[in-house]
Amino acid sequence: MNNTVRFDDAKRIRLSDVVVETRPPDGLEFAVEGHLRVSEALLGEFAGTTLNPVRVTVSVGDADSIALDLTGPATLRLETVDVGVATPDREDLADGIDALRSSANDGPGSVDSHPDVLSFTVEGEIRDVPSETIAALSADVSSLESVTFAADESVRSDGGDGGGDDVILELSLLGYGIVVRRDGSIVVVPESRGSLDPL
Repeated sequence: MNNTVRFDDAKRIRLSDVVVETRPPDGLEFAVEGHLRVSEALLGEFAGTTLNPVRVTVSVGDADSIALDLTGPATLRLETVDVGVATPDREDLADGIDALRSSANDGPGSVDSHPDVLSFTVEGEIRDVPSETIAALSADVSSLESVTFAADESVRSDGGDGGGDDVILELSLLGYGIVVRRDGSIVVVPESRGSLDPL
């Protein structure tokens, strides 16, 4: 199963700054800042899974979008990931009030957890991009459009495999543990594995 996260999804993601630059001969660097709304229902969909990035789509000026296949030679490497509780703005508060009104009208048992609003900064690079793809990108990459993940059943570890070195973010949110690794994979488990520190 593949799940695509589109950065133009205003209901869940609001980007405040995106920088994407080509790094010849075979690289692409990016930095993304924004806000993400996460609900318990959304996390529940991915409990017990590992989300592995398989494709990144970028905008190239007025031309068609270009997809970078991460299942071939190209690889994603995250350099930094920062996540913190964001102060909700008026739109976030209005959405929350509307959700409460809707659930009150639907009667008992219909209340879903109010989404947490998180701020995030992600910086990284895509390496070993095929030369024909780099040529198509030129220097006119304007933004990231989406990231597609393959969802696989999470393999539980006893911590003895030495794989912890590639963990760059570990937090608990709404009763779920979330681990982000340097290769861009995200593990979601239905238990607390860390703590979330406000920015």
